[in-house]
Amino acid sequence: MLGYISSTRRKSCHACVKSKRRCDLGYPCCKRCLAKSLECVYPHSAREAEVVIRQTTPDLIPIQSDARATGQSQAHPSIDPTLLSRDGFLRLIVTAEPQIGKDLVPQIWEPTILNHDQVMSMINSLCAFIPSLAYTGHTLFIHKTLYEGHQPAAYQDSCSLAALYLLKTNSNANVLMNSIDSKIVSLISRSKDWSLLEHLAAVQALIIYQVMRLFDPDINMQIQASKHIKLLELWTAHLWKRSFNSPETFPTCHESWVFYESLRRTVLFSTLVSGAWSCITKAGLCDKVPILARLPFTNSQRMWDCDSAEWQESRPCATVSGEQRPYLIAYGDLSKSWTYDAQVEELSTFERMLLAPCRGGDDPRLLDV
Repeated sequence: MLGYISSTRRKSCHACVKSKRRCDLGYPCCKRCLAKSLECVYPHSAREAEVVIRQTTPDLIPIQSDARATGQSQAHPSIDPTLLSRDGFLRLIVTAEPQIGKDLVPQIWEPTILNHDQVMSMINSLCAFIPSLAYTGHTLFIHKTLYEGHQPAAYQDSCSLAALYLLKTNSNANVLMNSIDSKIVSLISRSKDWSLLEHLAAVQALIIYQVMRLFDPDINMQIQASKHIKLLELWTAHLWKRSFNSPETFPTCHESWVFYESLRRTVLFSTLVSGAWSCITKAGLCDKVPILARLPFTNSQRMWDCDSAEWQESRPCATVSGEQRPYLIAYGDLSKSWTYDAQVEELSTFERMLLAPCRGGDDPRLLDV
């Protein structure tokens, strides 16, 4: 889903060739295949399709990095060269990239079959986003200060519909379902003009709408949501790529970190939603494990919880000898680091939500509410 194949080396997908239609070369899915729900496969794309996720985002580039020196640096060995842009911008990111336990992550993470308790734990945790957003205006992937200065329409709409969902009855179910569909249509119509902030808010809103519908007992809501699974994956992939190619700038280090950490977590939970739906429809098989294992986030609950003043005191954006402090961790590294003698009570809600699906099978303590 989040791989990237350079369009200069890609030919039309098989479906467009077979139907003799023009292919727009979109990835992971061209527009025609997306619209017709066809399997979009490009010729000779096996190597590029091996998902390799960038493990940092622009907020972690040292402010005083010397761009002139990047040409003499070696690219990080865990980054696929096909992910680097021609203008050299991503080379700057790679040279500033923290080490993320590359020795601990296997080269290949295979899709995994989860048991019933693991799947239910994952779904219950995802569903908890709805009351959290309705009551507080933030979730584990929407930081409490992310929209402090400006609230995109997509964010406001998702908060309103989350509140309505908590009051869902048989009488207003159709109103809710039609409202969600209307908001998604509106998002699609404005998607060409999104700023990066609006793009992030749109993906976050779609995550909320998908959680409401995919995991609701109402089969009609599930049917409607299933039509937008590919859309969420596509928007998420474009958001991830765009965060590197067209990064935002912010007045303070704290604002920058809040934005990009929210973006990293949004990509993570978007993929987790798809993985959870895969488990439901494929007898427990989570086919998103190879992607999830490589997705990064900040391994510090204190940083997520602290306010701007506390942030300035700790100065987490400061560099040591020109290198970044290793705050980022890949999901796969978090999974591998869990041990049986570790204390479950010391885990944050965020850490426990991530560990329960991948390690709950061999450590049931993670599944206890």
